[in-house]
Amino acid sequence: CLFQRVIPLYPMMSNQSPAVRTTKHGAFVSLPISICCWLLLLISCSANASQRDADAGYARLRSWMRENGGRVNDRFGITEKDGVRGIQAFTDIEEGSELLFCPWHLVIGSSSLQDQMKPGDGMCSVVDEMAKEIRLGVDSLWYPYLDHIGGQRLPADFISEVLLELQGLLTTQDATRHLRWFDQRCDGELDGTAKQSLVAFISRASEVGMIPIYDLFNHHNGKRSAKLTVTEEGVQLLVVGNGGISSGDEIYLSYGLKTASTMYRDYGFVEEWPIAWNFQTAGGNNFAFLEFPDVVAINPSADLLRAVWQSNISLEEYLSLATTHTESLSSADLETFVTAVENEHFPTTVEGDEVTLALLIEQEGGTIANDSSDNISDRISAIRYRMAHKKALASAKLYCNGILTKRMSMGSQEL
Repeated sequence: CLFQRVIPLYPMMSNQSPAVRTTKHGAFVSLPISICCWLLLLISCSANASQRDADAGYARLRSWMRENGGRVNDRFGITEKDGVRGIQAFTDIEEGSELLFCPWHLVIGSSSLQDQMKPGDGMCSVVDEMAKEIRLGVDSLWYPYLDHIGGQRLPADFISEVLLELQGLLTTQDATRHLRWFDQRCDGELDGTAKQSLVAFISRASEVGMIPIYDLFNHHNGKRSAKLTVTEEGVQLLVVGNGGISSGDEIYLSYGLKTASTMYRDYGFVEEWPIAWNFQTAGGNNFAFLEFPDVVAINPSADLLRAVWQSNISLEEYLSLATTHTESLSSADLETFVTAVENEHFPTTVEGDEVTLALLIEQEGGTIANDSSDNISDRISAIRYRMAHKKALASAKLYCNGILTKRMSMGSQEL
């Protein structure tokens, strides 16, 4: 998928050196230098070709937008970092600058400020209209846009055996929620094209429907630098935040403050930070925490959640808010949280998951693209998600215990 959203939980290139390979029994065998050079050249050429294709596809899409009454700022473009594509600023862009303007007649789902996409039947209409346009192929007005929105896989695509790899963190009922919604609410058959349209809608739609180019921007609640606004003429994407965007920075949107399981179900990835984790104990008690670099906000308050979602502040300020919140909790609250984490049990450990993951990545490298390779990629994605969840629980527990130990030490000194 040329313009696929960020899905870091899906396989990327292994970090194993190209100069070695692993035998069936795990021994490392050196490869001839000529082969190593050839492999490195192949990897480099493939990466360069991929970037050229992305640049060419984006250039066509940008030209199409402008030819049909839209506006696209020349100061950003497609880039790729660590296997993930996004939108990067080529020069400094001032706060309030327009990044994109899309006229209403190019929005799939809304036709004017007064006639915007409505929940329920309106969403069904968008999925149906997009499927019809996809079937038209090159005859569709939206072909330069729709030609590149397929290929993304979400948990809704997983077969039942793959869903089991999530170890209960995302149930079949929840994973297939959107498919069941379409079946119950929308009057249409979910064939291959309709499913492609539905998945694209789930993972790409804005509050007004499908907006070309807008859905190329990645998500980051902590680094949001662009926001959508609606006008009489169409929709605008404007630079927000203090100081604008610096040259070389990736430009981010916010898809909303959602739990990690919802982000994974609807978009196929877990964000960098802040990550909103939640879990339920066997007794039915619900716990939540926000994960930041080196800091965890346990049982975040509504005020803290609003501050995280609505503020454009530095990482240091986010960390300060999270630290102040957790340290304000009573020792009893922290101990209750630690006990709940300790009572969470999974069929496998993180260490075992790492071994399974390595084997699957090796297996995936030797498969041809088909249903079987999709299942392997889906398993890799599911295992990476459950590993992220387990590591987050361990980090939260460690953070709480650190505060409790500090308090006990201070109490002993006072005595």
